[in-house]
Parts: sequence; C-alpha cells; structure tokens
Amino acid sequence: MAFPPVEEIRRTAAEGWIWGYALLENYHVLYRQAVEGGVGFGVFHHETAPSGPDGPPSAWAWLDLRAEPWVLTVPATERGYVVAVHDLDTSYVGFVGSGSTGGEGGHHLITGPGWQGRVPDGVTGVLRADTTLVGLTGRTQPVGGEDGAEAVYTAFRRGFRIRPLSDYLGRGTPEPAPEPAWPIWREEAMDTVEFFAVLDFLLGFCPVLPLEAVLRERLAALGVGTEGEFEPGDLTAGAEQAFEHGIADAHQRLAAAKSARGPDSLLFGTRAELAENPLARAVGASVGLHTLPSYAWF
Repeated sequence: MAFPPVEEIRRTAAEGWIWGYALLENYHVLYRQAVEGGVGFGVFHHETAPSGPDGPPSAWAWLDLRAEPWVLTVPATERGYVVAVHDLDTSYVGFVGSGSTGGEGGHHLITGPGWQGRVPDGVTGVLRADTTLVGLTGRTQPVGGEDGAEAVYTAFRRGFRIRPLSDYLGRGTPEPAPEPAWPIWREEAMDTVEFFAVLDFLLGFCPVLPLEAVLRERLAALGVGTEGEFEPGDLTAGAEQAFEHGIADAHQRLAAAKSARGPDSLLFGTRAELAENPLARAVGASVGLHTLPSYAWF
C-alpha cells in the first residue's frame, strides 16, 4: 500500500499511540487473566477478601459480546459494593451497585454495539457497550469486626452471577463467535512499532465511533484497523522510522501530562466524560488502570 508522507505518518503514529495506549494496557490485563491465565471469558473470579473502593478489584470478569448479550445478576444487600463495566479502551459503560443502582437485587443486561434485540421482562437495567469485548471489575466494602468475615464474604459473593442472555431466557445458544488469534503480550510492544500490530488486532473489536472517525481513517491509511494484518516487517525503512519518531513523541506527551495531571475526576469516567480527551484516558490507564470515579461508589 502507498503510505502518506513521513511527516503525516509521524503525526498519526503519535496521536494513535496516545489514543490506543489505554486499549493496550487493558489488553495486557485481559491477556494475563483470561487468555494466559486460562480463566477464559464469562467467568467471575473472586479474591478471598474485599479491599474497598480504593483498593484493587476484589472480583473481575471478561465478556465477549459478539454472539449475544450477557446478564449480570446482583443480590439485594445493605453492604456497599459496585460492579463497573468498561469498554476495551477502559471507558466506563456503567455501574451497578449501592451508590448507583441502590441495594436492591436485580438483573442487568450488558449488550454489544448495535444490539437491537428486545429487552426481556425482569431486567432491571441495560448497559450498552461500544466494544464487543468488555471487562467487569467488582469492589466490596469491607466490614470490620464481623464474625466469620471470610464465610460472610463468601456467601455474599455467591449472589453475583453472569450468564449469556440465551441461558437467562432458557433458550438455545447462538452460533459462537470465532476464537480470536490472541497476540502474545510482550511488554516491549508498548515502545516499538509492534504496538500498532496489537492495536490493529484490537480495533477489530471496536467499531468506529463518530468522535474517533477522523483518527481511525488516518490510522487506516497506515494499515492499522483495516484487516487486522498490520505487519511492522513490511514497512519501508522511512515509514518505520516515522512510526518510531511518532511513538517517541507520544511518550514525551504522556510523561508531560502525567507530571501536570489534575484530579482523578478528570482521568476516569464514561465515554461521554472522556471521549474528547484521549490523553486524559491514557494518563488514567498509566497511573491507575480501572480506578473508579468517586461517584460510582458513593
């Protein structure tokens, strides 16, 4: 393919690296937990003890929404908790918990991009994702001094469940989506042109959104986000160098933004809150991936 001038490659590579940074950091976690770790998709993993709103997640899961939506079931409880659903680029889709939906139990439908099906009776709420792979992170308020704390927490977490919509409805399962050829995670990919090979793969799960259309078109002109076959080894020496310079530019921008960063409220939130500031999303992914915005808990 014919590439744009090297100056344009460098500029697009820099902007694309910033925009895609959170995607790759999130994929790192997905790969470690669901792929390399063998847990797979559609399985809630619980830690042995809760850590509260400021600690790491005490539960997590990954969902593949390509074939059908999933249903998150939560228990009725007076205990503080939140389950956050995030898109592949870490933008929050929504929150289910004591601070957002109250302490009542219920069933919450999580749908992928463009899903137009009928919301079943009995569903409490709908969370509509913009990517076909999403992550769930759960946090639970520790209760100090309770007798048999571990047993109480074990019983509490049994009230949480995720299942495909077909299972919730008691119907036959749809044709499964093809198993992706997951790129092996290599830390050095964040600093090399390999970054764009991984990004190219991940964009297959990220339909183009209006606010991102111009950048996605420019990335496509570099072969990123088209057929999932971007190959750094096919670049000319000049194009490869332009990519490398763009990556270096982006590293400098991210470092400067981290040094001058404002409050967490500007770094973590929904797509509506952060979509026009991919640099803030990158800073958030760098300093505290999956950190909750305060309003999600309180």
